[in-house]
Amino acid sequence: MSRLNKKTQNISLLLLTKNESENIKINFDWLSECPTINEIIVVDDNSTDDTKKIIKSLETKTLTVKIFNRGLANNFSAQRNYGIEKSKNNWILWLDADERPDNKMISFLSSFDFSGSNYSFGRNDFFLGHQLKHGETANLSFVRLFDKKHGTFVNRVHEVWKSDLPVKHTNFHILHHPHKTFYSFISKINFYTTIRSQELFDTKVTSNIFEIIFYPLGKFIQNYILRLGLLDGTPGIIMALSMSLHSFLVRAKLWHLYQTSY
Repeated sequence: MSRLNKKTQNISLLLLTKNESENIKINFDWLSECPTINEIIVVDDNSTDDTKKIIKSLETKTLTVKIFNRGLANNFSAQRNYGIEKSKNNWILWLDADERPDNKMISFLSSFDFSGSNYSFGRNDFFLGHQLKHGETANLSFVRLFDKKHGTFVNRVHEVWKSDLPVKHTNFHILHHPHKTFYSFISKINFYTTIRSQELFDTKVTSNIFEIIFYPLGKFIQNYILRLGLLDGTPGIIMALSMSLHSFLVRAKLWHLYQTSY
């Protein structure tokens, strides 16, 4: 007998992983409350911890876990598009291992009814143990539930779902707990800016000393002053300075790529 009534749709949960064992342990207990999700598609970037073993332990009689080993090759969109190809359902929900839906979102997913739209959810970001209510990471929303027949992922990093269908914005939220340590946060910034600078280089975008100086400065003013990151206290200024560093590294690395390409 199907887990669903005639009005609901099955959903495949898409995860990209690399050494995410600790996050997998704490962020996916909600799946038992969500019968619409009957498949987890995992595309793993050569994990060396127990990530795959722990994910496999989530499998039940009504929830299938499929794990595919595939190197990231600095392209998150390609990784997600590969995972979509392996799914048996048309409807895809994608999350990162450090994210979990709130209770209202779980309830929505549990009785999901087909509609010709993409679904967008807000995201509550927690940084170094504090929720950020201001700055560029606050009050963001992302398309996370969609029909795979009507779009594709684009961008090598900070990938987004590009589709010909309209977007329905919901009042449900994803709880995001990244960066257990400041070191991991800076390491991710370094990794992501390397991918982004190469992407810009490949599309013939250039950089110069003016951009290297003033883009980061503008980013800090935008996050800390205009978007009121100052109201988030110490975590707010750390985040604002880190996002400024992100902007600096993209343009500095892009400039360096041009210097070393000749």
